[in-house]
Amino acid sequence: MKGSNIFDNNRLDALLSFDVMDTHPEAIYDEITSLAAAICNTPSSLISLVDDKRQFFKSHHGLDINGTSLEDSFCKNVISDDVDLLIVEDTHKDNRFNDYNLVKNDPNVGFYAGASLTTENGYRLGTLCVLDYQSRKLDSTQIDGLQTLAKQVVQLLELRRSKKKEKDQKLDLERKGQLLDNIVSATGIGIWERNLNEDSIILNKQAFDIFGLNKDSVNQFSTDIWFSLIHQDDLPEVKNKMLACLSYPSVGCSVQYRFLQEDGTYKWVHEKGKVLKWSDTKKPLAMYGTIQDITDKKNYNTELQRVKNNQEAMINSTKDLMWSIDLEFKLITANTAFHELVTKIQGKPFNEGSLVFSDQVDQQITEKWKSYYNRALTSGRFSVKQKTQNPRKFWTTYGLTSFDLLYNKEGEKIGITCFSKDITSEVLSQQVLMSAKEEMQKIMDTSLDIICTLDEEGYFLSINKACKRVWGYNPKDLIGTNYLYLVFKDDVELTKISAEAVSSGEKIVNFENRYVHKNGTIVPMLWSSNWDEKDRIYYCIARDNTEKKKAIEQLENSERRYKTLVQEGSDMICIVDEKAVFSYASPTSTKILNITPEEFVDTNAFEYVHPEDYTTVYNEFIKVLDCPQVAIKPFRFKHGNGHWIWLETIITNKLNEPSIKGIVVNSKEVTTKVQHLKAIEEQNAQLKKIAWTQSHIVRAPVARLMGLIDLLKDDKEKLKPEEKERILNYIITSADEIDHVIKDIVENTINAIDLDEIT
Repeated sequence: MKGSNIFDNNRLDALLSFDVMDTHPEAIYDEITSLAAAICNTPSSLISLVDDKRQFFKSHHGLDINGTSLEDSFCKNVISDDVDLLIVEDTHKDNRFNDYNLVKNDPNVGFYAGASLTTENGYRLGTLCVLDYQSRKLDSTQIDGLQTLAKQVVQLLELRRSKKKEKDQKLDLERKGQLLDNIVSATGIGIWERNLNEDSIILNKQAFDIFGLNKDSVNQFSTDIWFSLIHQDDLPEVKNKMLACLSYPSVGCSVQYRFLQEDGTYKWVHEKGKVLKWSDTKKPLAMYGTIQDITDKKNYNTELQRVKNNQEAMINSTKDLMWSIDLEFKLITANTAFHELVTKIQGKPFNEGSLVFSDQVDQQITEKWKSYYNRALTSGRFSVKQKTQNPRKFWTTYGLTSFDLLYNKEGEKIGITCFSKDITSEVLSQQVLMSAKEEMQKIMDTSLDIICTLDEEGYFLSINKACKRVWGYNPKDLIGTNYLYLVFKDDVELTKISAEAVSSGEKIVNFENRYVHKNGTIVPMLWSSNWDEKDRIYYCIARDNTEKKKAIEQLENSERRYKTLVQEGSDMICIVDEKAVFSYASPTSTKILNITPEEFVDTNAFEYVHPEDYTTVYNEFIKVLDCPQVAIKPFRFKHGNGHWIWLETIITNKLNEPSIKGIVVNSKEVTTKVQHLKAIEEQNAQLKKIAWTQSHIVRAPVARLMGLIDLLKDDKEKLKPEEKERILNYIITSADEIDHVIKDIVENTINAIDLDEIT
């Protein structure tokens, strides 16, 4: 029998065709195994299906497994031994099976009986088998019942396959139907069926959309209504073709016409139809056809014709020459400019089909043009530039003539197309451009700034001579070098980020980084860059930023000194207008006056001046309007706490200074100084008083003392010793008297002066 080999491909294909392997349990199969176990009076029954690797239990009554390997399969022997029935009454005594795991181990199968599941084509798929855990025998009735149920299993499998095949065919038909609908929908073609006997019509969705109808209006879509919606200019042709189509035998009809839409516009449609059903008397019964919206196509053709007319007008209006010739150098077509030139040369134009060589032209020129045409036929496309000098008019003209091969639809070479253009202005422009480029290069080379271009990967394409002065490299040393090679290592990442920003369309101005000079020094640079997306090139200008950096550093130092002097110093600096209204006050105002700068702004300085000093200070203040600087002597100014302090002020006129536009007021607190000066003045007055009251007391002993000294000086030779001693005693007495007077003066002075006032 076929399929007795377990590994036979045909048997395996037959098994797979049922699509049952590894499927879920089904009640109808479980009922059969339950019935088989009952008939054979066994605890277990299986429907076993065997492929080339294992056996699968579609149903397993009384056994809680859904398959085993081929090594433990009883059922495989039904296939390999090619038998319809296999009965093993005692598996433990049968050498074929006593070593099976199912026999040696749990569940310890002792009996097996299996009926072959054989298809109508003779392929053995497996068995319907019964198992027992002890040896036993089956009677003929049980065996017949088992085989009958096996046939029932095969019939169920066949039925399953038939249903699956039917389902697959249905799905395939649905898929093909959907595919057809999609194709029809994609093409935009409507399909219709007209019942000529009842004057009714059936439309598909696309036809509904094209006609602009709905399901309600289609019921009234009679032939007369259809005719009424056709453009009156197209209606006669439609009626004639419709009448011809309805005449037996029908050859079909095709007509294009405009159909009225609900919004009042007309839609161009292309309708095709044919009568496919006739009565016995050759009367048309049913007509089938298609309809297609060709409005866009019509508009396109109209637009195409318009463009064609415009192109012809443009071609014939240009002064450039256009012509084409065949392989024998005979004219195919030419524009107006070509005909006019030929007419000017020989008095008449070339006719289509005639040779494009004139007897009025020098033979040497004719041979030159023949060589051009032959070159085009041999090599294909090329262009030649010609220089023409007119000695009588003292000018030179330039022309560019292009030649190319002409092909037909099949790609066969049929001629040459020619185009000749006056390029005098372009040549002159190029000459001017080259001159301008040379001038620009000179300007670039004289620039102190670096001007360069880089490709999208950062390699220098061009650079001016300033790179030698700034970086120490000649231009030729940098062309082809990546700019990152020169960037200081700490600035590389920041520079890359800037380059990415430029390439994304952002224009970078005043980007700062550092480059490494050829001698190893660091050069601060200031960059402005732009990216040309079309050319994919960076355009850059770079400036040596060293001097600017120094200037910025000096400015920062200056600002720090200014802050130290102005904001942290002991003097208060303010700016007022000509009416003494504050516009600025330094932070020192808080420390000196306990008034913040913000409180001073927009207030008048004279609001804080002591009333007794107001006139003096005001008169001094207005002087600064006529002179550059005025010093105001100490005056009293109101403190934030309410008491008065003394200020010494210098005011400077800076009304014409753009950065200030005001009067600068430098004030210093001198309260202590004023108090000391007053104390000294009082002391001087008291000392003068003491001096006048004590001077007569001091003068008497001093006069005696001076007289005695003169006496000793003049008569020292005549005086006797005792007289000298007496005079000396007088001197000592006078000196003591002076000493007492001085002590009295000092004591009186101490009593007169208040030491607390001095300290």
